[in-house]
Amino acid sequence: MKRVLVYGMTDNPGGIESYLMFLMDKLKAYDICLDFVTDFPTIAYDDRIKASGGKVFFIPPKGKKLFKHWMGMRKILKAHPEYESIYFNLLDAGGVFTAIVAKLMRRKVIVHSHNGDTDKVKLHKRCKKALSSIADGFVSCSKLAGKYMFTEKKQDKVLIIPNAIDVDRYSFDPIKREEVRASLDVSDNFVVCHIGRITRQKNPYRVLDIFEAVYKKEPSAVLLYIGEGDMSEEIKTVVSSKGLPIKMLGTRGDIPDIMQAADVLLLPSLYEGFPIVSIEAQTAGLPTVMSTNITDEIGLTDRAVFIDLDKSDDEWADKIIYFKNETRTGQETLIREKGYDKNCMSGVFENLAGMF
Repeated sequence: MKRVLVYGMTDNPGGIESYLMFLMDKLKAYDICLDFVTDFPTIAYDDRIKASGGKVFFIPPKGKKLFKHWMGMRKILKAHPEYESIYFNLLDAGGVFTAIVAKLMRRKVIVHSHNGDTDKVKLHKRCKKALSSIADGFVSCSKLAGKYMFTEKKQDKVLIIPNAIDVDRYSFDPIKREEVRASLDVSDNFVVCHIGRITRQKNPYRVLDIFEAVYKKEPSAVLLYIGEGDMSEEIKTVVSSKGLPIKMLGTRGDIPDIMQAADVLLLPSLYEGFPIVSIEAQTAGLPTVMSTNITDEIGLTDRAVFIDLDKSDDEWADKIIYFKNETRTGQETLIREKGYDKNCMSGVFENLAGMF
């Protein structure tokens, strides 16, 4: 069995982590086992990785410990010559500072872009050409993410792996919807939902401002805020001060249930690669109101509505409230037809396996 070392897992069970866990299972069919190296103090899905036969390695974070970071990566690769390929899952081109170690150790460098923009603009621009130069394989979750991460000369080499989902998990179930709404004590409410890490990228202050505008127009509105992040404490403080009907639910493992309970998903992100949560919502027939900063590739159904961040909170609120009495139907068949069912992507994974 071929073993591939994967970089890019964090301690947060988010979109990249979920993708890598699904990939870990799928690649077994190609006699490939994924092991993981992380520069976080802990790693999401640790038990699941080890139960699958995978290994987990820890190295110092970059930051002020770049030399120790390099030495940690070098030590692992020197001790494990079986890792012929290193699979880097990145949010910005700054990952070249880790990937260069693999290149110098004469390993194949495969880079997967999971983002469409970054807060680290200067770093990303300075590193983009170098990353494209040392990479041997190019992968992205969307056309936008590929153009963002790799130089123009590499675009025809990019393998696009859509952020697909297990469609069956998100099938709309009206009975389940009522059960979940009752358990969350929102049976009589107009339920707006936001799912995402509480970080600048997801625009958390705007989430609150838009919901406040919704609440002023629709007193039955309640916001389910799902996620944690580096801005969690300050956002929770603001929520407390506003006194709005907002339920801060933290990290959840029952996102399909949350999708059933909600009436609208709100995503005013500053940027994204290809947000899986929007595909999940559309599959469940959940209307999704999102910013035009998100690639229009994600608009798979008529449940997806885009609005510019320059528009007022009131205008956003009107778009959201429009769906208050919308008849809900699942969109599983359409999502499958457009190629976003994980269980219908064997050809794509075969192409990725061939890179390793």
